[in-house]
Amino acid sequence: MLLSISKLSKTIGEKVLFKNLDFGISEEEKVAIVGTNGSGKSTLLRTILGKEELDSGSVIANKQLKIAVLEQNPVFDPEEKIIDHIYRGGGKLVNLLHDYAIACAELETGTEESEANYTRLMQEMDRLSAWEYESQITSILRELGVDRLERKMSSLSGGMLKKVELAKTLIEESNLLILDEPTNHLDVNSILWLEEYLIQCKKALLLITHDRYFLDRVVSKILEIDRGSHYTYEGNYSEFLEKKVEREETLLKQEDKNRQFLKQEMKWLKRQPKARTTKQKARIDRAENLKNREVFELQKELELSVASKRQGKTILEIHSLHKSFPGRPIVKNFTYYFKAKERLGVVGPNGVGKSTLLNLFAGVLDPDSGFVKPGLNTKIGYFDQISRDLPLQMNVLDYIKEYSGEYITNEEGEKITASKVLERFLFDGKQQYTQISKLSGGEKRRLYLVQILMCGPNFLILDEPTNDLDIQTLSILENFLNEFPGTVVTVSHDRYFLDRVAESLLVFQENGQIDTYIGSFSSYLEKESAPKEKQEELKVQVQEKPVSDFKKNSKEEKQRKKLEEEIEKLEKQKETLHLSLESFSQDHLKLAEISKEIEGLDLLIEEKYAQWEKV
Repeated sequence: MLLSISKLSKTIGEKVLFKNLDFGISEEEKVAIVGTNGSGKSTLLRTILGKEELDSGSVIANKQLKIAVLEQNPVFDPEEKIIDHIYRGGGKLVNLLHDYAIACAELETGTEESEANYTRLMQEMDRLSAWEYESQITSILRELGVDRLERKMSSLSGGMLKKVELAKTLIEESNLLILDEPTNHLDVNSILWLEEYLIQCKKALLLITHDRYFLDRVVSKILEIDRGSHYTYEGNYSEFLEKKVEREETLLKQEDKNRQFLKQEMKWLKRQPKARTTKQKARIDRAENLKNREVFELQKELELSVASKRQGKTILEIHSLHKSFPGRPIVKNFTYYFKAKERLGVVGPNGVGKSTLLNLFAGVLDPDSGFVKPGLNTKIGYFDQISRDLPLQMNVLDYIKEYSGEYITNEEGEKITASKVLERFLFDGKQQYTQISKLSGGEKRRLYLVQILMCGPNFLILDEPTNDLDIQTLSILENFLNEFPGTVVTVSHDRYFLDRVAESLLVFQENGQIDTYIGSFSSYLEKESAPKEKQEELKVQVQEKPVSDFKKNSKEEKQRKKLEEEIEKLEKQKETLHLSLESFSQDHLKLAEISKEIEGLDLLIEEKYAQWEKV
C-alpha cells in the first residue's frame, strides 16, 4: 500500500464535500476519481498532497512513496526555458540528465571545457546506469512533440504548455502519478499515446478525467464522490456505470421500504396512549430516527430544452476564406455551405488553427480575404474555451438575469423564471446568490453554457466544450445536441463526445488546407491508421528481406508492387466518392448509391490487402 486515507472529511462553508472517506492506493494500481463539478474531486487531490487542510482524518504515506503531480492549472515562470522547466525538481537522476542534455548542446562550441564536462557527465551516466532512463525521457518528449527545448515557456500555446507539464510529470522519479484532467488541451494523437503509456506504466495512478474512452481503457478502480458520500467500484468506467445503477436501484428499493415502514409506525404512534413502556419508547425512537434520516434521491438531471429561432434557407456560407498569422497560413481557400441541423466536428493537432476557424465563423476575427455570410435568421451562440464573458464579481442569478432576461421560453411555450432555470441546472437557492468567482472551474463552465443556451441560438459553436465539464453534464449536453433543432459546430479532442454529436468532420491538414470527412470520428481514426499500419508493415518487411531474396523473388516483388498500385488507386477512388457526398446531401437516392459504391470499394481494398499479404 503506497497511500492510505482514513476517515477523511472536508467541508467548505456549509457544503460537505466528503466525510469519513476511507481509501487506499497500492503499487501499480490505476484509480480514477469521478463526480459532478464542485463535488470535491480536485480538493481531495489537494488534501492528499497536503495543500488543503483536513477537517478530520489522516493521510498516511508509505516511506517509499514518491509522487509526481500534474495540476489542472499549473504555475510556471514565463522566462524559464523548456529544458530547465521539465527537469526542475526531478531528483538526483533527473538533474544528472538535465546537465547531460545541456552538455550535449554545448559540445557545438568545441571548447576543451565543454568536451571535458561532456566526458565527465558521460562517466557519471555510466556509473548510475542512467542510459535507459535517458532513452525513456527522449521517447516521452518525442511522442508528445516537445522539441526546441531552449524556447521560453511564455512562447508556448496552451496545448504545448500542457504537453510540457505532462512531460515534466512523467519523467519525474516517482511510483505514484497524480493527474488532474491530463487530456485537457491535448490533441487526439497525444491522448492515444498517453493511454498506451499509462496502461504499460508500472507506476500507480490516481487521476481525474472526463474522457470516458480514456477511463475505460486505463483504470481498474473508480472512487465516486456523490453529495458528501463516497463509493468505491472495482473495474473500468463501463463496469462502474453498471454497478452504480445496481447500487441506486437497491437504495431506492430500501428507501421505499423505509417510507412504508415509517407510514405504519406513524399510524401506530397516533393510536398509542401517553403512558409509554420501555418497549414502546424504543419503537418511538426508531420511528424518530427514520423521520430524521438522510433520504436517498437520484441526482437531478440538467434540463436543457430551450426554444430557439427557426433557421432560414441560408444558414452560414463561407467563401474562399484565407487567414494567416506571421510566418504561416492558418486557413487557405476554404469554402463551405452549412446545412440545416448539420452536426460538424473540427479536428486537427494542437496549434493548427481550429479555434481561429471558429472565431472566423462567429465573426470574432476578420479574414484576410474571402467572407463569412450568416443567414438572416441565423443566431449564433458561441461557447468559447475561456468563458471570456463571465463577470466574476456578479452573483449567479444576477448574471443570468442581465445576460438572458428575467425568464426564458421552453419548446412547449412555457415561461420559466431565471431562478427556476438555474435550479434545473443544479444551482440551488444558496448558490444563486454566490459570487461567480467562488464557483469551481467546472461550475463556471456550466453556468456559461446555461447562459448561452438560454439565449435561444439556432447555430451553436462549441470550442472544447468537454474541458472542465463533469461527465454527467457532458452526457446531458450530448443528449441536448442530438435533439437540438439547429446547426452544431464543435472543436473537441474528446473521442466519445465527437462520436455522439458529430456526423461529419472538418479535418485540418498542413499549410491551412481543410478537408471534409463524412462519418464518425472513430471511423475517421480507423481510416487514417489502417493504411499507415499496412505501409509500416511493408517497410519492415522490405527492410528485413535480404538482398539475395529480392533477386530470387523478382516475380513476387512485381506482383506485390502491382497490388500496391491498385490499392492506392482504389483508395483515391474512395476518397473522391467521400468528397462527392457533400454535393448530394439532399438527394437521398444518390447518397445511398454512393455509399453502396464506397462499401464495395472497402471490400475490394481488403481483398487486395489479403492478396498482398500472401505474396
